[in-house]
Amino acid sequence: MGIKVAVLALALCGNASAQAPAAPARAPATDPLPSWNSGPPKQAIVAFVRKVTTRGSPGFVPPVERIAVFDNDGTLWPEAPMPFQLAYVMDELKRRAPNEPQLAADSMVRAALAGDFATLLAGEHHDGLMRVIALTHAGMTTEEFRGRVEAWLATARHPRFGRRYDQLTYQPMQELMRYLRAHGFKTFIVSGGGADFMRVWSERVDGIPPEQVVGSTGRTTFELRDSGPVLVKTLDYLFVDDKTGKPAGIWQFIGRRPIACFGNSDGDLAMLQYTTIHNPRPSFGLIVHHTDGVREYAYDSVAVSGKLVQALKEAPQRGWIVVDMKRDWKRIFAFEPSTPPAVTAIDILLVPDATMVEHARAGNARLLEVYPKGFSLDATHRPHITIVQRFVRTRGLDSLYAAVGKVFAGVGVTGMKLTAFKYYYAPTNDLGVAGIVAQPTAELVALQHDVIAAVTPFTVKTGTSSAFVTTPEDSIIDPGLIQYVSAFVPHNAGEHFSPHVSIGLAPRAYLDTMLAEPFASFTFSPAGAAVYQLGQFGTASRELKVWDLKP
Repeated sequence: MGIKVAVLALALCGNASAQAPAAPARAPATDPLPSWNSGPPKQAIVAFVRKVTTRGSPGFVPPVERIAVFDNDGTLWPEAPMPFQLAYVMDELKRRAPNEPQLAADSMVRAALAGDFATLLAGEHHDGLMRVIALTHAGMTTEEFRGRVEAWLATARHPRFGRRYDQLTYQPMQELMRYLRAHGFKTFIVSGGGADFMRVWSERVDGIPPEQVVGSTGRTTFELRDSGPVLVKTLDYLFVDDKTGKPAGIWQFIGRRPIACFGNSDGDLAMLQYTTIHNPRPSFGLIVHHTDGVREYAYDSVAVSGKLVQALKEAPQRGWIVVDMKRDWKRIFAFEPSTPPAVTAIDILLVPDATMVEHARAGNARLLEVYPKGFSLDATHRPHITIVQRFVRTRGLDSLYAAVGKVFAGVGVTGMKLTAFKYYYAPTNDLGVAGIVAQPTAELVALQHDVIAAVTPFTVKTGTSSAFVTTPEDSIIDPGLIQYVSAFVPHNAGEHFSPHVSIGLAPRAYLDTMLAEPFASFTFSPAGAAVYQLGQFGTASRELKVWDLKP
């Protein structure tokens, strides 16, 4: 069971109710969907709206019945590397644990802070996850919870995009919701996430008032305190608004069958079926397919959150529209340029197994104690072994993936046995980027040679900061890194290849001492291969392509 399904338990709030629909407004003369490319999805949306709003036409639907329901995570904003509400849980634990010894001692809190989601999700009812949810969501008033979420939204940043989470709503979906409301539709969020969490920001971010949010819920209790009446959040009588729970939630809290449904995963399958199959009114179903690893994420059947298999399979026979994010959206976020950069800085890498990851995380924790301003090994700084770094033409990425994929398909990558034998660091002024070095076997050097040959037709000599993943606070890439990537071949290829896993940043004086210490060698293997877009310090920041390399 993926994180998206598990995070449904983050549901801790009261019921949603309907609101009288606004009178339909006249459609604007300009393009109401400017972030959508001209194509079948955009044409289908416009045709459906025209059909159900044209008085006198056979498909006309009265405004009171124009109900449109939207999933949230993965449909209105990203759900990777984890659903945003789970990110809130993690940050709350990090904030409180240093000052609350009893909380920090909890075994499930320790598992969460270590990123051990397997432990959190173990058991039929995901007892570990339910435990950390209880610690961060229940036992407080609804207003106290709202205040904590608002404070988090004001300060937290997405690990990949470097922006506030509430700035990451999909611009094409924002335009779509406004377009529907301008034609007399009432828009609802129907999500597996906690309704209380979504109600904090839904009206400000999505234009959807809190009473039109249907989410997973828990019982609230009334108390009359000296300060006045309050509602206290609990985990009792949990209702999970996902999968088959979505149609049930729609009926219970809305009381009308939708005529338009928008989702992105198999968690939305039942809601799509309920909206479109044998509906007495004209109906519309749409699936957002995450296909753009450069601007956002690319996933469907293999996903930590938002798995899409069955709904995608049923789409053609049901007449559901599938939006290819890469093809159909001119831009994904309001802050991004309408066209991607011409050049992308990439890292074709091997993903190490659990043995190496454990050693890398231990080294990273050690360096962070010495230099807290360094980077953590997390969703934007993943442990990896670089095969090659190059500047490539962005428009050729798909062809590059195909060429490199053929190389990996012909090699038993996961069967390689590599030996880690020392620490090293690459100096940058008074600091150094440290790593664990593996011995370059003949098999690994040959793999690098073949990958470089596959990539060469797509390369350019150099690039600028726009080729990297940056943040508003750190938008200029170190010139030394640009030079390093430009000269990776031949300076770090063939006889100069030094396979390693970067583990962190620290002062050079400390790293000199660290390198002088005895190193206990260990053996490990690659567990997979991927292409990432590079970020500051040469980190693997944005996942572009992953290959499933089965033994």
